Amino acid sequence: MRAAGQEWTGSEPDELVELLTKAAAGDPRLAAIVDAGGSLLQDFLDGYQQKTTADVSRDLAGDLADGHPVPADVLEGLTPRYLIAVVRPAEPGRAVDALRAVAGEDPLLTHRDGNVVLFIPAAGPGSGERSVTRLTQCLGGSGWLATAERDRAGLVDGFNEASYVLRLVVAGLRPSGAYTISDVLVEYAVTLHEQVRADLAAMIRPLRAHKALWETLTAFVDSDYSRNKAARSLFIHRSTLDYRLRRIGDVTGCDPTSGRGAQMLTAAMIAETLQVR
Repeated sequence: MRAAGQEWTGSEPDELVELLTKAAAGDPRLAAIVDAGGSLLQDFLDGYQQKTTADVSRDLAGDLADGHPVPADVLEGLTPRYLIAVVRPAEPGRAVDALRAVAGEDPLLTHRDGNVVLFIPAAGPGSGERSVTRLTQCLGGSGWLATAERDRAGLVDGFNEASYVLRLVVAGLRPSGAYTISDVLVEYAVTLHEQVRADLAAMIRPLRAHKALWETLTAFVDSDYSRNKAARSLFIHRSTLDYRLRRIGDVTGCDPTSGRGAQMLTAAMIAETLQVR
């Protein structure tokens, strides 16, 4: 019987029962045991297979992102460290295969909130940077990429960090490219506190009632606070822009032309956008 077990290469319970029946053919007592216990053995193995199939989700990357339990043997089989990339391409449907192709060796991929999520094995020093470079090139100057790097025990935290960084980048009208938490430290610290986020959103919300003023502030932030660039992007005269900026200060209580006011209004725009979404 042990020899039969060593030779068995199948995976189906009925195949195993058939093999045991053949192996016991020369021993009437053993054959009777196999015959009596074969159906029980088949039921047992069927149940084991169903449990194994249920335990190992087809969306392993999704389970890792959501913090769902992963079987110990599956977890042990993962790479010790991963680069977590949350990507918002301009054309999500068309970009998935391309992103997977350039991500590196054996990436895990899933989708969350309209974004592509990749868990990319960090093979060694510098491998994460190379993956970020390839992913950024794949975006082709259209879309955003936020990353974090964690070991196996910190994958949920890494996913949450990268996802929040991406939200801040998009809400803050940042240009297409790759970002990490170090690029949005101020926004991250300010908006992470629920009450602070609510207060900022309340401060700037009245500006939503003035479409021209909201568009002006958006263009001003998008132009990196350059009045000339903002005026050109809005197709208005510089004096018109200056008038609108003064009106923004009147409505919000913050002067967008001062460093402190610009920073406050930018954080408020991000906070308000996060609340709307």
